Amino acid sequence: MSFDSQYVWVVVCKNQKFHKRQNLFFGHKIPLGETDAIMPPPALDDLIHVRCDDCGQEYAYHPKDLVRIELELPDTFAPHPFFLQM
Repeated sequence: MSFDSQYVWVVVCKNQKFHKRQNLFFGHKIPLGETDAIMPPPALDDLIHVRCDDCGQEYAYHPKDLVRIELELPDTFAPHPFFLQM
C-alpha cells in the first residue's frame, strides 16, 4: 500500500467519545475529496451527511465544517459521493 501526501477536504467526526482515545486535541479527520492548495471550498447549499470511516457513525455537517488539510491518502481512498458530482 502506497501513500501520497495531497490536499484533501475533510470534516472532523462528531463522535468525540469514540475518538477521544485516538486523537484528543484534533479529532478524527474524515477525508471527503481531493483538492489543491488554492481551490475554494465546494458550494454546499445544505448539510452534507458523512459516515465515519473509523467508528461507522453518520452525522450531518454544515459547509463551515469543511476543512482543507494536507493528508496522506491510501490507494483505497474513495471520495464522498458529493465530490463525485463535481
